[in-house]
Amino acid sequence: MTPTLSRTRGRRGLATAVAVLAVALALPGSSASAQSTDSVSAEDTKFLITPFAAPGYTPEQGGLLTVGALMSFRTSPLFKHHSNEPVQRSTITFNGSYSTTGALTGNAKLSSFWAGDRLRIFVDFVVKDMPDHYWGVGYEAGKAPEGDSTTGYDRTSLSFVPKVLWRIHPAMLIGPAFDINSTTATDVSPGMAADPYYQAYGPKNQNNGIGGVFQFDTRDVAANAWTGVYVNAQALSYGGFLGGDNSYQVYDLDYRQYQGLGRKGKTLAWTARTRWTAGSVPWAELSQLGSGTDLRGYRQGRYRDKVMVYGIVEYRHQFTSEGRESGLSRSGFVAWVGAGTIADSRSQLSSLQVLPNWGVGYRFEVQPRMNVRVDVGFGREFLESGNKFLPSVYFNFTEAF
Repeated sequence: MTPTLSRTRGRRGLATAVAVLAVALALPGSSASAQSTDSVSAEDTKFLITPFAAPGYTPEQGGLLTVGALMSFRTSPLFKHHSNEPVQRSTITFNGSYSTTGALTGNAKLSSFWAGDRLRIFVDFVVKDMPDHYWGVGYEAGKAPEGDSTTGYDRTSLSFVPKVLWRIHPAMLIGPAFDINSTTATDVSPGMAADPYYQAYGPKNQNNGIGGVFQFDTRDVAANAWTGVYVNAQALSYGGFLGGDNSYQVYDLDYRQYQGLGRKGKTLAWTARTRWTAGSVPWAELSQLGSGTDLRGYRQGRYRDKVMVYGIVEYRHQFTSEGRESGLSRSGFVAWVGAGTIADSRSQLSSLQVLPNWGVGYRFEVQPRMNVRVDVGFGREFLESGNKFLPSVYFNFTEAF
């Protein structure tokens, strides 16, 4: 693809992302237009739903038609155990899309708070059938240009990850986590077929894992925190004892913090995360950078290895409005800077090159303290002359972290 064509696709991506936002907000029955209050009080027990159907764009799929919904509800009891603090709203998001490249994807995510927030249940489900690219393993492999004959293949994948957490302290929760995932590669390009790491694991892998999760959480609202700290530490083990094809371990440590700046609606948020693996890790389950929740400026899967680490600092600004009960407008923006890297082992992280990342985004509150977001991210390719320029445009519900 030529640089000129890439820039054209990038501008089209931004335009279609804005179109997604406009159509979603205009849908009849969406909470953006139908909801009469912006209250987040415990007494507000209404079941809220914000549907959308609109064109969209992602760097992996190109132009697409996407449909979905954000739903939120309150569980009973309405207040936390031995507290007058209300339990935050639980959320369910659905999203399905079909793209100009023939990609068909669907995902569902549940974040729920039960028994006065003594029990939390989270579920992530993702299914994909799409043309994709595999650059190989390591930083240098990710720098290579993509091409149908060098990196292209068709991918069918499924991921189902439930977590059940019990509160053991006002700010601490523990519980089990499970991961059932599978990836099948077809129409593999000669370049991918010749890759030694791909050859070691082949085109089809089924992986089943089980492990434990510890969380420390003092956020005021998980979907859009203004204050607090969040730490998620988990370890999962995969192997034949669960019916999987490969034996390996995955360790994940995610730290996030949120600091209000003067008034509500102005927040400085930052995160640092590392994921490292051990054992016989298949090519599709290596640690990766580039998605709508980490370095929003890189194609997902372009950079992969056994270890990854990244950090992001983001400023979030919600405008004021005298006409709303909360005193805040539905509109806002964000701006962020970040960086990350990958390595074969944790000891090699300090010697590798860093992948820079920055971007801006628009926010619109469709339900109390829940936003639809459009982000435009940039990465290394933008800085290096001669390489193609294709900004990553992301549309989704709730914040990136």
